Amino acid sequence: MADQLFEAHRGRLHALAYRMLGSHADAEDAVQDVWLRWRAVNIDDIRDVTGWLVRVCSNICLDVLKSARRQRESYVGQWLPEPWMPVIDAEAETNLIERDGLGQAYVLMLERLGPVERVALVLHDVFDWSHDEIAPVIERTENNTRQILFRARRKVNREHDHDPTPVPDSATADKKQVSAFVEALIGGDLSAIIGQLAPDVIMHSDGGGKASASANPIYGAENVARFFVGVWRKKPENAVESIIFDGANYWMLQHEDDRLVTAVCMAQKDGLVVDIFVHRNPDKLAFLAHLGCGQ
Repeated sequence: MADQLFEAHRGRLHALAYRMLGSHADAEDAVQDVWLRWRAVNIDDIRDVTGWLVRVCSNICLDVLKSARRQRESYVGQWLPEPWMPVIDAEAETNLIERDGLGQAYVLMLERLGPVERVALVLHDVFDWSHDEIAPVIERTENNTRQILFRARRKVNREHDHDPTPVPDSATADKKQVSAFVEALIGGDLSAIIGQLAPDVIMHSDGGGKASASANPIYGAENVARFFVGVWRKKPENAVESIIFDGANYWMLQHEDDRLVTAVCMAQKDGLVVDIFVHRNPDKLAFLAHLGCGQ
């Protein structure tokens, strides 16, 4: 009974930990730690199982975030959260997990925040927890929690020139939009690509020191379009082979010698692409290579 009850919440916990940590391995470790603590308690004494599990998971993530931030500082080049990977079937996921906030733009946006702010914002805005429910998790008073959330929203909503972190109100580009981008890219149609991009579009690229990638974000529609056309012209035989849906985003996949070498997803606002996320770190591409869904 206890095992079944925990498994019914595993998807929710993984989604929570992923949003906070941006890494599937770290999220899985966090969920495993929750499991160990779950097995050590008498569940008959727990009135609110979901609340207990989410609180424990949040506290574990808080501890991880403190060390993860130090790791980010030593990361080679730009850091992007790993692509989202559903851990349960689509039907169950719809019932268990709030779908908002699984895109690259949202999770990268959370990097602006300190650990306590990040946990508080995810619990409030994604999981709809009240201030008094969040307060004991972050060990603050209800009034302090309100202030923390206010500061967190101010950080994620600020707009600075050449800020490499996207604004949070963008949405994942749909398959039609991604397909049009791919068609223009393969055809080398610079004007068509520019026409799909917002003037202030930002391209983020993550190689992690293990694959070539732009060391800094690229800004502006023309610069981004020229970058893509230039890269694809160098190796036209490695054109985009497929577009897959991973449960939250559409991804353009590029292979080389039967290896997945690049995965790209986009976020759009008002019909134009505002952020492009290019993954080239092989460690973050492993699961996309064999995902095989939503062709």
